Amino acid sequence: MYNKETDNLPEPDCIPGCLHPRRTYNLVGHRDAEKLFIKSLDSGRMHHGWLVTGVPGIGKATLAYRMIRYALGGKPLLPNSLDVPKTDIVSQKLESLGHGNFKLIRIPYDYKTKKLRTEIPVNSIRELSDFFRSTAAEDNALRVCLIDSADNLNLNSQNALLKLLEEPPARSLVILLSASPGRLLPTIRSRCIGLSLKSIGDKEIESWLSSRVNASQSVIDNVVSLSRGAPGKAISLYNNFDRVIKPLGRYLKGLSNVNSSLDFNLINDLALIKNRSARKLFWEALQDTLHSQAIHSCTGDWKGAFEPIKIIKTSEEWQLLWRKTVEMQQLETKLNIDKKTALIDILNAIGS
Repeated sequence: MYNKETDNLPEPDCIPGCLHPRRTYNLVGHRDAEKLFIKSLDSGRMHHGWLVTGVPGIGKATLAYRMIRYALGGKPLLPNSLDVPKTDIVSQKLESLGHGNFKLIRIPYDYKTKKLRTEIPVNSIRELSDFFRSTAAEDNALRVCLIDSADNLNLNSQNALLKLLEEPPARSLVILLSASPGRLLPTIRSRCIGLSLKSIGDKEIESWLSSRVNASQSVIDNVVSLSRGAPGKAISLYNNFDRVIKPLGRYLKGLSNVNSSLDFNLINDLALIKNRSARKLFWEALQDTLHSQAIHSCTGDWKGAFEPIKIIKTSEEWQLLWRKTVEMQQLETKLNIDKKTALIDILNAIGS
């Protein structure tokens, strides 16, 4: 297992442009989930497995680290709360990945290829048995493992984890994070307490974001509208505003011009490997806009981030374009098709 603090390597469990969840102490929403965990831990009959699910950026990892600080003996600022402060010794040890009772499992770094691997190998899970059965290194006897993300477990890794969940060691806690829990073995899901995190309301995200960034109201409105109720995604959109939202808005506005043309600088930029995160944001923002356009064509109501597209199409035609955009994004990931061609085909189809 590599150590970001000493090896200065990329961390796969962090949204680009965002503070790492183990260094994040404020959580937007999810109060019911926190109360359920506190009640379970304080009862002395806490379940050994917890599965935290929700869309990317919703706050799964931020919540998990709040749970872990509390479980390892961190002292919250208020009663019935997971607000353990940054100054707490437990928080400091977790930030440096130096707490002896905590183990983080995530995609490992391959020193030969000098890249992150694409899966969590079975050996990473097998190491857990030794970790849980070893003598606790800290005063608190509870030992905690965070798997971020369980979506990266291959089948062998899942089967190894299942054995651990079926016969959990004493005083053990395993927290799994997943944006696609349907990919996990049903037997893993059934052996965990599920915490399904719901979308955060636009007003709450707007208030939270406004207190953290220096931006105009129009920028905030666009970011919040496209965030899909996920604060982490809102931050990513804000950090990529010039690369994603601004050029997309320019493209959509230009569709009303007879001589409109594609922005090939944008297409070339989003095709670069280093900009894969921005490309994903662009695809999703485009999909959300087409979805809003389909509703607008049918009802006359507009809830999108931009102005309605000034092209006359039926609601069914907009829906077909939305579906094609979703399918194209999936295909370019599965089949590794040319990324420039995929974007050009979609953008031309919208404008035709």
